[in-house]
Amino acid sequence: MHLLDLLRSSVIPPGHEEPRSSHTIPTHTIHCVSKLRRAGIKLNPGKGESFLVIKFKSGVIEMPTITIDDFMSPFLLNCVAYEQCHKSSSKHITTYATLLDCLVNTYKDVEYLCDRNILENYFGNDGEVAQFINNLGKDVAFDMDRCYLSKLFNDVHHYYGNSWHVQWASFKYTYFNTPWSFISAFVALILLILTLVQTLYTVMSYYPPL
Repeated sequence: MHLLDLLRSSVIPPGHEEPRSSHTIPTHTIHCVSKLRRAGIKLNPGKGESFLVIKFKSGVIEMPTITIDDFMSPFLLNCVAYEQCHKSSSKHITTYATLLDCLVNTYKDVEYLCDRNILENYFGNDGEVAQFINNLGKDVAFDMDRCYLSKLFNDVHHYYGNSWHVQWASFKYTYFNTPWSFISAFVALILLILTLVQTLYTVMSYYPPL
């Protein structure tokens, strides 16, 4: 066995094999962290025995912490290259790289993942990590319908597409994301109530009681 493949296999947890057949529903990619948050999807650090153990339940993605440093960055790059060159190899690292590439669009997404203790950055600034992640998942070839995260991709995509989730989360994100936005929304509500009371008083004054 190739030494790199031995190291790669050591991070693949038991019970997370790739499905032997494709799902009847095509697998969809997911949006970046910023868009997922606006749809009410949260990201929390997970407790899996490997960074590949990723879960999604009730609008929450759980991802074990991964450290991006001078060891992990070439390890991920070499594993993706190995999986691309060996058709018989599983595509676990390629799938993980694709997930990261989906989640990270700008340095702000990296900043949020670091704040949530999902990423530990010992690689460079947030922009450099974002560029590394985007290059890691660029132009990779694999069957998404048969990847080990295919169900997670579809579950997140379906949750994101639920209009009620998106509308309610967007309302909270817009009006209650910061103390100032909450105060603005509260003041607007008070003004609306006062306007309605004034209108009602005007109407009642116009039509005196019999």
